[in-house]
Amino acid sequence: MGLFNKKDDAKQTKCKTCGLELHEPERLQRHIKKAHGHLPAKKMEPGSGDGGLW
Repeated sequence: MGLFNKKDDAKQTKCKTCGLELHEPERLQRHIKKAHGHLPAKKMEPGSGDGGLW
């Protein structure tokens, strides 16, 4: 029946990763995407040298 469950993902406003409390669920989704989104690692080109400036 689910009367006493605290699982309400539609109205969640607290970030599970860092604990930041936001005002609206939409702002939480934007925060998670921007602050905790993982970017793919940059690959170094094999013929680019040692990475120095000169």
